[in-house]
Amino acid sequence: MNPRELRRELRQRQKELRRSVEHMKRAARERVEQLPSVQREKRRRRVRRAVTLAALLLLAMLVRCECQPPPAPPPEPVVKPAPAEVKPKKPEPPASKPKALSERMKRQRRGSYQNEAQTSPSWLDDFRLQVAARSPRLAQCFSGTERPGALRWTAAVNAASGSVSDHALELVGMGGELSGKQRDCVQGVLSSPGYRLKPEQQQDLPGRVSIVIEF
Repeated sequence: MNPRELRRELRQRQKELRRSVEHMKRAARERVEQLPSVQREKRRRRVRRAVTLAALLLLAMLVRCECQPPPAPPPEPVVKPAPAEVKPKKPEPPASKPKALSERMKRQRRGSYQNEAQTSPSWLDDFRLQVAARSPRLAQCFSGTERPGALRWTAAVNAASGSVSDHALELVGMGGELSGKQRDCVQGVLSSPGYRLKPEQQQDLPGRVSIVIEF
């Protein structure tokens, strides 16, 4: 086989590898979309979106009603008063010069108000999807279990580096506790490899996140 045929064969294999990788990605994405936790999260987002749209529509209707001016009252008939006797006015003393407006008005500092409403970080949905994709590997940590289960995982997430730390694990609906071997296996699956997140701004401290994982 000459060099040209070798290069042609390599290019053909690279194309086949790319196709197989794309197929695997699509299959993994479809499996993630079928997970109950992902579907529940999608339903929650649709409900929140519908509630927000309804609130905005109601607010727009209220603003429109308030902006319409009330009808003007009918004009009252004008009655001309009888001419009164005009008496000469006494000269008034000269009025004192009014103080400058800047002297009468005192500057007041406005209070600073901060918006205390907390919103979910922008990377939270991507993080949940990547965690859900590790469910098949988590199931291997519980080999021998008769029925599927769920696990509540709480950890500190550094969105910039994609690392997690300070794990807290709790079985949901199964009873009992994790053994040391199972705990090490679960922490290893959830910690490595790191997560690919895109935070909008730099965090001062890692954000703590709690997720229920089904396996």
